[in-house]
Amino acid sequence: MEGGQMDIRRFMLSCLAVLVLSGCAISIDEPNPQAEPDGEQAETEQDMTQDEQQTVEEEKTSKNMLTQIFEHFFEPSAEDLSQIDEENAKQLHYLALGDSLTDGVGDEYSQDGYVGRLADSLLTWPSISEVDVDNRGKRGRRSDQLLKLVKKGHYDEELQQAQLISLTMGGNDVMKVVKQDLFNLKRDAFDKELRTYKQRYSKIVEGIRAKNPTVPILLIGFYNPFSIVTNEANEFDTIITEWNNVIEEVASEDSNACYVSVEDLFDSNEELVYHTDFFHPNAKGYEKMTERILAAMEQCGMEEKINKAIGFEE
Repeated sequence: MEGGQMDIRRFMLSCLAVLVLSGCAISIDEPNPQAEPDGEQAETEQDMTQDEQQTVEEEKTSKNMLTQIFEHFFEPSAEDLSQIDEENAKQLHYLALGDSLTDGVGDEYSQDGYVGRLADSLLTWPSISEVDVDNRGKRGRRSDQLLKLVKKGHYDEELQQAQLISLTMGGNDVMKVVKQDLFNLKRDAFDKELRTYKQRYSKIVEGIRAKNPTVPILLIGFYNPFSIVTNEANEFDTIITEWNNVIEEVASEDSNACYVSVEDLFDSNEELVYHTDFFHPNAKGYEKMTERILAAMEQCGMEEKINKAIGFEE
């Protein structure tokens, strides 16, 4: 607001206040000190009571009018609040770790999969002026490989600077078991790998926390890519669910982590969510993932956590 406009508003406010207050001035005659007859005295007292009640009502009216005047001239408009938010908005450092889902493999529009779409969505938040994306997703990466990188300090600087981290990890661990004995798959092999996967996944999150104790983390599950071959539930669906339960359990133990389930988004290809390789999501699939991530973030209260991480104050 410019100085001239503020002076005019103050002047108008002063004038209106004077008019309102002057219009509410009530003069109450002092009672005659001389003795009055009983009937006249009672009538006088009744008139004074009525005058006092009228005074109270008019004072309430004047206060309401003054409140409306103040709100009209000094209550910030939606446009003013938006301008304030824009001035206070902060840059967000977003680090994406993981496998081909984080890498955006299959996205025919080359928008960085869910990572790029999530960054675009975050830009609509009034607290965020810019999203600095550091996508470290790599096709084929397994939990043992990522854990080695974290332990070696490969991402130390990135982890320390991050104000939001997302992680997809587990699909390639499962595929490793499948490839080892494709034509003689046994449930025991998946159960054994699951136990070591749980240890590695927990240590990855612990490694992140060692460098950044409070950064908000999105722990995103994965899906059964073989579900499009058959519409019937099979044992492999159960295996994927159990592995996702590990991710959800780790997230539940961290107050600044949020689990995102995407398993059901890819249980068929009726909505054409798969890339032509029938393994990775296409652009539509990544859009659905992004929608699910945003819904989970709202449920987890991630906006408040991220605002705190970037130092945004309303």
